Amino acid sequence: MKKTLLTISLLLVMAAVSAQYISSSNLPIVIINTDNGISIPDEPKVGATMKILYVNDSTLNYISNQNDSAFLNYNGRIGIECRGSTSQGYNKKPYGFETRMADDITNNNVSLVGLPAENDWVLTPMNDEPSYVRDNLSYILAAQLGHYAPRPKYCEVIVNGDYRGLYFLTEKIKIDSKRVDILEMDSTDNTAPNVTGGYIIKADKLTGGDVPAWSTPAYDYWQEVDYIYHAPKPENITPEQGAYIHAYFDTIQEVVAAHNQDVCHGFPAYLDIPTFIDYMIMGEFSSNVDIYHKSTFFHKDRNGKFRAGPVWDFNLAYGYDFGDVGRSGYDVLQFANGDNTGSDFWHQLYEDNMFSCHLFHRWEEVTAEGAPLSYNHVVHVMDSLIAVTATARVRDRVRWWKTYDFDSHINTMKQWLQDRYDWLDHEWDLYRDCIPPEPLPLVISKINYHPVVQEGFNADDLEFIGIVNNSDDTVDASGLYFRELGLTYSFPANSLIAPHDEIFLVSNATAFEHCFPKTAFGVFTRHLDNKSERLVLADAWGNIIDEVTYADTMPWPVSADGHGDFLILLDPDLDNALPESWMAANVFVGLPDRPSSPTLTVSPNPTTGLVRIDSEKPLRRVTLTDLQGRVLMEEFTEDNIVTISITNYPIGVYLIKAINCDGEEQVEKVVKK
Repeated sequence: MKKTLLTISLLLVMAAVSAQYISSSNLPIVIINTDNGISIPDEPKVGATMKILYVNDSTLNYISNQNDSAFLNYNGRIGIECRGSTSQGYNKKPYGFETRMADDITNNNVSLVGLPAENDWVLTPMNDEPSYVRDNLSYILAAQLGHYAPRPKYCEVIVNGDYRGLYFLTEKIKIDSKRVDILEMDSTDNTAPNVTGGYIIKADKLTGGDVPAWSTPAYDYWQEVDYIYHAPKPENITPEQGAYIHAYFDTIQEVVAAHNQDVCHGFPAYLDIPTFIDYMIMGEFSSNVDIYHKSTFFHKDRNGKFRAGPVWDFNLAYGYDFGDVGRSGYDVLQFANGDNTGSDFWHQLYEDNMFSCHLFHRWEEVTAEGAPLSYNHVVHVMDSLIAVTATARVRDRVRWWKTYDFDSHINTMKQWLQDRYDWLDHEWDLYRDCIPPEPLPLVISKINYHPVVQEGFNADDLEFIGIVNNSDDTVDASGLYFRELGLTYSFPANSLIAPHDEIFLVSNATAFEHCFPKTAFGVFTRHLDNKSERLVLADAWGNIIDEVTYADTMPWPVSADGHGDFLILLDPDLDNALPESWMAANVFVGLPDRPSSPTLTVSPNPTTGLVRIDSEKPLRRVTLTDLQGRVLMEEFTEDNIVTISITNYPIGVYLIKAINCDGEEQVEKVVKK
């Protein structure tokens, strides 16, 4: 009884202490109470309850509403532990937690404060970070460059009645369709192709009994770089998996050191160049002292290339380094600063003429006015983060006795940014005259993203992508690949595509060739999304050749969404990023090797109004539809020639469906100009 009263008294005292700091917040308020009020250890996770007061970004959150479900974003069980290495030495601890079901065992995948549903989360305290924006700013900018980065959400935290101050809640880096979107492996994935992915590897300091998977020499620095298995976890990875990814990494180091630029056998065949370029740009733009040596993540999907990222940990960046060591200067390159330089391949990549050429052109692109890393945009994001934390920041500074001049620090940070831009522009100017290769004339022309079950094959087996060579010359597609996660394919050596020929990449070659009058060119890994996906065909260096983001909703033709049709580009000269450039049908319209059928001629095409339809056989019916399949006009006839008018219809693309006397149907497009 005395123990119970003591516990209650302690909680009341702590609640009173917290009330001195916070009664409401414009940010989510995270309230954690561990079982029996025990301290949160480094590991293992201890049981706790957690409430998050949050409705939306425009509703003020009040501590007094913590027992009203209408104001709670989460109210349930968690397992929580302290995390990090150096940061655990501070009184304001970083935490990692998992949301759990009531049984305290089963993971509870939930959406917290608007973030995609999952069960593994991180609370970062922003120790050694006087601006409160460096991490959040960096994650936001990395995402705007087109890569997954942990999504941050500021919040205020109370643990066991003790106000812990301003944190940000974010996602733990892990394999998930909404995080690192690669295939998850298990202990049976020990032979190709399964053993090829997916992996998450990180270079980091060793803590808590970590054993490195392997180590490499650093560039111009005495300390080796240790690499650690992140997924699969060290205790779960099999010898075969460990041997595969270690050998793959060793090969990367060899081909980079040799400056082997061969698109099928050199480092462009092993590295996803755009991710390495953007990772380096983020690290150097911010002058992050840990970017190459600590919390440095890489990932690799099944049959995919080795990719840099996601980015993580930018507290020592943008001109700030604890202890005033000065490593985050505006006039240094972090892979050559004499400290925390990372593995030698970073420096060797930078010295490669083609890599640096692409690096500079990407830098010009992302720092142009209005682009994600332009000075005005970066400062705008900074200012918005500073504004949203204004009230909570005051409470945090009082709680942790932070007495420095905040406004002066921000002004210094903004001036540092300007100096950094000027220095990098000058540093990378020597690559200004290099010219990336011209894009090849290849066009994504067919997409069967949501097939129906057919001939005993499941729907996923019948997925395919058509690519047409829209030129009069043979194209060498060797080394080309789809660079977005979700679908993996790299063209092997000697991949030649004849003029105006169309090739097909498929999910299952046997199924495809059984159900369609075509030959598969190659087999991709994973599957197309049934709703929407961005397909980016790129050369081995990541230069975009063609890209399409399809969707299963209007104005895209909806009959391709599980209704037996597939997407067909009406003409390779049209902009295939536009839904109106596509139709949906279940025939291979316009392909050179399609099955023979009665000749149908539509002229003139394009037209301003009148259209003449000529057929070898007498026609029964001619129908004019729009791209959504809506019938605009229908004529019945017994002639070989029919003339229709589309004068009164808007400019655009239409379909003419003609059925002849034998019941054979042909579909042709007509363009109203």
